[in-house]
Amino acid sequence: MAVVTSGALDGDSRALRVAVAAGRAGYQVTLIGRPPAEVVLPGVDIHPVSVPDVLGGHRLRRPRPGLRWPLAYRSATAHDHRTVQLAARRALLVTRGAELALVHRPLPLRALARCGYALAWARHGTRTGWTRARAAQYQAAVRRRRSPGGRIDNLSTALARLLLGRRAWRRLDPGLLDEEVVYGPVLDAVRPHLIHALGHRALGVAIRAALRAEGDGHRIEVVWDAPPRTPAGSRREAVAAEAHERTFAREADGVVTVGKRLARELRARHRLAATPAVVRNAPPLTDPAGPAHPDGVRARCRLAADVPLLVHTGPVTADRGPATVIEALPKLYDLHAAFVVPDPADPRVAELRQRAAELGVQGRLHVLGYVPVGEIPAFLASADIGVLPVHQLPHHQTVLATRYFEFAHARLPVVVSDVRAMAAATLELGNGEVFRAADTADFVRAVGAVLTNPRRYRKAYDRVEVLRERSWEKESLPLLDLYARLLGPRPAVILAGPSDAAAAASPQTAR
Repeated sequence: MAVVTSGALDGDSRALRVAVAAGRAGYQVTLIGRPPAEVVLPGVDIHPVSVPDVLGGHRLRRPRPGLRWPLAYRSATAHDHRTVQLAARRALLVTRGAELALVHRPLPLRALARCGYALAWARHGTRTGWTRARAAQYQAAVRRRRSPGGRIDNLSTALARLLLGRRAWRRLDPGLLDEEVVYGPVLDAVRPHLIHALGHRALGVAIRAALRAEGDGHRIEVVWDAPPRTPAGSRREAVAAEAHERTFAREADGVVTVGKRLARELRARHRLAATPAVVRNAPPLTDPAGPAHPDGVRARCRLAADVPLLVHTGPVTADRGPATVIEALPKLYDLHAAFVVPDPADPRVAELRQRAAELGVQGRLHVLGYVPVGEIPAFLASADIGVLPVHQLPHHQTVLATRYFEFAHARLPVVVSDVRAMAAATLELGNGEVFRAADTADFVRAVGAVLTNPRRYRKAYDRVEVLRERSWEKESLPLLDLYARLLGPRPAVILAGPSDAAAAASPQTAR
């Protein structure tokens, strides 16, 4: 079996858990994805692949300025050459000026040299102005290519969709073919009997590998692991993803996803023969009486046990509501907030820090890096509250976020916004409070309610079945059953246990 992800191997908790579950069920597993791959999984062959951005990056390297930016350089090579050449000439002129001041010359020769030097600076000034004008137009053209949202871009996207149909992805997102060039030969060499493809990008690679293998007399089953749709960066990106998904979705031999509502939507959207199996991305069970994390979130923040601490995990994109947390801190007095993020140097994190400084609460804001996937619940357990202040957007409505399960396995009370899936689960379990999305005052109320009586909310996890029903041991069973239907009988299932937490000597999942 091959598990294929288009993301980084040490950042995709779903891929890691699938690979471990399949390996423990008796399958020979190869995990394929992008580096970094600082992860060791028992019984799993890790195969990192680097994807050069050749076809996908061509639009940025040669942005075709056209009539809007007629002076722009036509390529990244020309832009870099001219700007570096300008800097080199300036350095030579500065050096020449020092030489004229140091070397003794007769007065007529000195005057002549000074005139030549002044003319050289004048020529350099002209070249500087010309080069900077062209460079500015080139950079503007690249920015437009990087975020194509203008009318002309949307028109070209609509024409590609109309004329090419499902094949429009080749025109709109050629980076998908960069992945094919790298992933395809690896899958051809592995010759698996089943490919578990995570996301639509990996699905295309898997289906094409299966077709090549079948032409060579080797049958490969393909399982598509379909995540919820997230907002695309541009219309072009959204249309390319939709076209690519429509091209290959019905070719998959089995489909799994992370929520019942999403499963129904997928079946209707792609007219699938059967409703996809639901396999939520929950952590494995851990022993509540086990040792505490030696360097938990509270220790990393250097806070005493009696200081109230809430934690937010994952990227700090606007739709995840981090601003709601920052705006609430002045009204929550001694409460501290920890943001566990993939990249503490992200510009969006800097914006949060700046806003916290404006509000005078920068001392109560802590930004921490990710931890290995298997350590996440233990790492978070020393906090008082886990928060999910996401906004009311379609991709937040239908499924429970991975971090919701991670907070539960850390046995943390939660404060969640009133998006459909998480609000319903929280009201059912009684493990937290629900507030109106993007409403800072209501968020303050919900946090205050939890801090007043945290034991009331933690009691929800005392019932044995609560975490067991929301664990990877339980969630992986439909997936293993699907494998068995596609590949035939398999050895007796050995459910993944708490020891599988050690399988991830890798950074925390990027959600």
